[in-house]
Amino acid sequence: MAGSGPEARRRREDLVLVEGERYPVGERMHTLTPRLAEATARSRAVLIDAAAHREVVTYGELSELIGGLVLPRHMGPLLHMVGHDCAARGEPDLPALVVSAATGEVGTPDGDWAPPQRLACWERWGRAD
Repeated sequence: MAGSGPEARRRREDLVLVEGERYPVGERMHTLTPRLAEATARSRAVLIDAAAHREVVTYGELSELIGGLVLPRHMGPLLHMVGHDCAARGEPDLPALVVSAATGEVGTPDGDWAPPQRLACWERWGRAD
């Protein structure tokens, strides 16, 4: 099972969120399962690396980079969890870096929040080259 070894446990422990707790995802509450926690931890690492290079990633790329733990069309709960983790840390919203390959924009109905958050991510984690 993905995410059951000591390294996976350590990654999940790096999250501020708590496995087994419920968090809002849109209008519903979603439980942070061990698999979702692992996907959240992996996504956080991938997105911080993207921010360090002032890049964005597509939903498909993120899915691939986290080992397919979440399929591109099912990213909503995962990105909400990443967002909750960022908010709990007082950090910019890393999900702003995840975009549609077709449009280059986030997949939320109102994407106005994303550009300023994307810039904040790049400023926070960007490398000075």
